[in-house]
Formats: sequence, structure tokens, C-alpha cells
Amino acid sequence: MAFVRPFGTRGGQRNALLTVLWLGCLTVPTLVFGAVMKYSITPNSYQGHVNFLAADEQGGRGLGTPGIERSADYIAKHFASSGLHPAGDNGTFFQSFDVALNPKMTEACELQVTGVGGQPAYETDFIPFGFTGSGKFEGDVVFGGYGIVNDDKKHNDYAHFDVEGKVVLMLRHEPPSWTGDDDFTPHSQFSNKVYNAKERGAVAVLIVNRLEDGDGDKLQAWSGGDNAADYGLPAFHVSQKFAESMIKAGGAGDLRSLQDQLDAGNPASTQLKGVHIKGDSGVVREKAKTRNVLGILKGVGPLAHEIVVIGAHYDHLGITVPRSARRHSAEAVDQIPQIHNGADDNASGTAGVIELARKFASQQPLKRSVLFMAFSGEESGLLGSKFFVNHPSVDLENVVAMLNMDMIGRLGEDKNTIQVFGTEAAESFDEMLKQLAKKHQFELKGSASATGPSDHTSFYQKKIPALHFFSGLHEDYHRPSDDADKLNTDKAVAFLAYIEDVAWSIIDGDERPIYHYVAAPAQMGGRRSKVRMGIMPSYADSGDGLGVDGVLQDSPALKGGMKDGDVIVRIGETKVKNIYDYMAALRDKNPGDEVEVDVLRDGKLQTLKIVLGG
Repeated sequence: MAFVRPFGTRGGQRNALLTVLWLGCLTVPTLVFGAVMKYSITPNSYQGHVNFLAADEQGGRGLGTPGIERSADYIAKHFASSGLHPAGDNGTFFQSFDVALNPKMTEACELQVTGVGGQPAYETDFIPFGFTGSGKFEGDVVFGGYGIVNDDKKHNDYAHFDVEGKVVLMLRHEPPSWTGDDDFTPHSQFSNKVYNAKERGAVAVLIVNRLEDGDGDKLQAWSGGDNAADYGLPAFHVSQKFAESMIKAGGAGDLRSLQDQLDAGNPASTQLKGVHIKGDSGVVREKAKTRNVLGILKGVGPLAHEIVVIGAHYDHLGITVPRSARRHSAEAVDQIPQIHNGADDNASGTAGVIELARKFASQQPLKRSVLFMAFSGEESGLLGSKFFVNHPSVDLENVVAMLNMDMIGRLGEDKNTIQVFGTEAAESFDEMLKQLAKKHQFELKGSASATGPSDHTSFYQKKIPALHFFSGLHEDYHRPSDDADKLNTDKAVAFLAYIEDVAWSIIDGDERPIYHYVAAPAQMGGRRSKVRMGIMPSYADSGDGLGVDGVLQDSPALKGGMKDGDVIVRIGETKVKNIYDYMAALRDKNPGDEVEVDVLRDGKLQTLKIVLGG
């Protein structure tokens, strides 16, 4: 490895040590009479990184796997060979942090039933949901209708019905008359059903498909994907045959009569006399270390202390059942966990970071320093970028901008439209982005806010101007078919040239970009909460409660006294341990409601009163 020692002005001669080739696969700046030639990004060099990161051998770069560790090492070795200085822990290129892994199924999973003939079979009669809680349970079984409380429809499956210490069997979805065939209300969501039972003291829930629903009697395949969703209660998907056996043995008629009764607007909750279940979800949730990869090119001159961050996430979904197959596919082969290689999401952006690092290293000296970063844990809730901004290896006050690349590899042959989020995140960005788009013959589709589901948001909420570069969604998004051969590499390299010019305009600019906050546009759709508190919740498991990564400007939380770094442990009567408890605590609230919120701040408990917004 060698480190470039620059002198003179950008584009002039630079001294360099000979770079050691790693496995013979690295492209390095060419040495000519002691000078380093300007590096050129080519489709082949860019595609080579994507091919490595998105190869089957990396197993989809899931957290806690050998594949993501190999990918981190690959990125670090390229940073080193390009001449970047380590910017991680203890003089390394890595910043390590803990993450919760996807839940795993063990042989302990079982249901033992008394009061019915025979015992249910795993995968045929029951299977845990991915959001199931862990551990053993035991209780009498009751039928709890749809498990819904809906005041607007005067429907309450728990009215005058005690489920304390019980296992609640309930129907999936909701009465069809509520919405028709094309949609569902929030009451049908699994989370609401589970939390309704949990809040009333149930020890487990069993959910059975409605008769005549499109899924028939097919059980959802077990999936350890989507990370550590934990609704805090053992929860199983059960077959209609198994549910029918318990209903009949308990003297409650049959599933058809109960469903018809409920759909007609009549209560149907009842005890299933003599039916008792002892079980174990069999699910364990483990933690592991993962790593951000960081390397810096140090600037020269009076603005060298200022830093521009160029980053992308390198993790992906790993090996899991395809999300679409979990809901819609009846084919057994689709229910088998598959490698999700994540070529566009986000080997494409990571390759861009690697190539831009080498390009900028060949163009020293720089007026400002540039920190190149590859984040882990983005797919689990921006974990890597959130960890960095809360545990920075540089002074965040000196970070003047963050440029994020997430899915930049799928521009169509006949399309020149690029998407950039954060066009108004700094006062100077909008005009600069437009001019450079014209120069590179791109049509710019911009979004003013830099708040969105990728790593730029973590920086933006720390009052750092941020941009997110994106080539658009496609049918392979989050599917096993997002493979390296699908990328339009020529267009990706052209997109990188645009991003390089955007970076240079900030690195070489005379003035530091001035931060400008723009709220994210409202999300459309009927399944979100009616209220907002105005925080950026942490998706990392703190063990104590729900961490607050950021408090939004002019938000109810800010007005109520909440601060970045607080840990929410209670909202009203609901104890909060994670994001799902948080959502459950707010799901029945209305704009204008005042709630008491207990937070841990510097190890001390404080109670805040927050008036919720709409």
C-alpha cells in the first residue's frame, strides 16, 4: 500500500509511493516520471466492484455474515491502495458497532395442545411469524374474533371478554364490508392485532386466514428477514384445519359460523372450553458486530479542516424468502430463502464511492478534506450512518456536506433522468445541481428535502447539508433478481461524472454550504398513524427503550422538550422498548391529544408532556 503525498495545485505534479496491487485486481494511478496521472473511471473498473460485491459468494451481504465481512475488507483495501488515510477505530479503516441480527428459528419451536385429538405439525398446522416474540408460554385458548377494537364501527372483540393469561385465536384481516376487496384499514395490520392482545394480558396469539380469502389455507413461510421485528408476544400463523379442530373441541361451533357472525356485525368472542396450549416460539434474536468503512483524503490550506462526506451503504438483505413471495406466491420454490445480491441496492453506490475515492486521490491537493464512507446496517434502519453521526471519528462541526449514493446503476438506455434528493438542503444547491445536470446532459428530477429512507438523512438531521443521488426504482428492487448483469454500467459511470462535479463544486467552493431545512413531503396512504411526534427513532436495539436519533424542527417533540439522544421508555400507559411499542402507543391517538412521555436522559428519568400533531 502507498499513500499519496501531494504538492502544488490541483492537476499539477504529485509525488507518490508505488501502490502494492492487492490480488492483482486493483487499478492504480500510473506513475510517469514521479507524477501520478489523473485516474479515469471506466465501465470495466466500476463493473468489477459491482461484480465482487454482488456475487453469490457474498451471500447478499447480510448483517453478521462472512459475506459482509469480506465486502468490508474489499472496500478497505481499495481505500488503502488509493491513498486514503484510515479514519476508523484505532488507526484502522473500520468503525465497529453492535446490531441485532435477523431472528432465527430453532428446534425448540413447538405447540402442545390438550383437549383436541392429535398434535399440530410445524409448517403444516402452525409456523411463527417473523415478528413473533421469543420464549415459552402456556394458557387456555380463547377465540377473539378479529382481535380488533374499532370505535368507528362499534366493533370491539374484547368487550366484556377477559384474555388475561390466555392464548388468543383470531381471524386474519377484518370484515370485508369495512373497505371492500381492494384495501384494508389499519385495524387489520398484524401489529395492531398483536398489541390489542398484548395490552390485555394475552400470552400468545394464533392467527388464521379467513375462509375464502385469496391466500386460502396457505401459511406464510418462516422468514428471518426484515431484521429484528419483535412485537413482544409469541405469534403464530395457524392452518384453518388446526383452528377448526380447536373451535369444535371447545364447543364454539365452527370457523364458518363464527366468521359469518363477525362479518354480520355481531360479536363472536368466546372461550374454547378444555382447549389448552403449551408452546415455545423457538425464535432467538442475537447480536453481532458490523463495520462502517472509513477513509479520508486530507485537504491542504486554510479550509483543510472542513470535510465533505461521500458515502453509500454496502449491506443488503442477505439470504431470505423474497418479500413478495411471502404474501402472494403459492409456489413452494418461492418460499425458499434466496440470495438477494443487491447489485443496484447498493453495490452500485458502493462501487461509486470506491471509484470516486481513487479519482479524487489522483487529483490532489484538495481545498477541503474528503471522507469516503461505506455504511453497514442501512437496510435495518440507517444503523451505520446513525452510529457514525452519534459517534463521529471527525468533528461533525467541520462536516460541510454529505453526498449519498444509493441505487445509481439502473438508468435506462433511452432515459437521461436522474433523481436528486436535497436540492434545497443548502441555499446554493438547487442552481448548482441544475447547471451541472445541463452540462452532463441529464434531466434533473429533484426533491427539495434531504429527509428520506437512506443514509443522507442521518447527516441532514444533524444540520449538515445532504444530497442523495438515485437512478430510480425498478421491478428487481429488494428481490433476488437484482443482479450485477442488470446494471447499465455506461450510464452509471456517466452519473458518477455528474456526482464528481457536484462534489468538486463543494470541495473547491469558496464558501461553506449554508444548511437549509426542508420538511419531507407527507406520506400518502391509509396505513400510517394519524398523529406525529416528530422524531427520528432509532431502529437499533438499545435494551432500555426507543432511542431518539433526532428531533425534527418545529415538531411536537421539540416543543415538548425532547432532545436528540433521549431514550423513550413510556408513552401514556404503554411501556416502550422498541419502534413497534412506539407505534402501538400512538395508533389510537388523535391530533391535539396530550401524552405523557418518560425518557431517559443522561441516565435520569424525565417526564415530558407532548401535544401530538397531525
